[in-house]
Amino acid sequence: MTRQRAPSSFKQQDVARAVRAVKGSGLAIARVEVDPKTAKITLVMKDCTETETDPNPFDDAPVQDPALRRRKSK
Repeated sequence: MTRQRAPSSFKQQDVARAVRAVKGSGLAIARVEVDPKTAKITLVMKDCTETETDPNPFDDAPVQDPALRRRKSK
């Protein structure tokens, strides 16, 4: 028995069109949010003063260099 995915309610092409339209109007995009259940595409502008975006703590988190990791020996 194979599982099938539910059909997507939005397409990447829809998001790309929205981003192109906003960039074409000269606005800068801070982030794009997509709600897959309702197919709602939200574009948050950088210059928007109505909503302030909280910084993501993971953006400045230290990242380990994978070259420094050692393999566990058995």
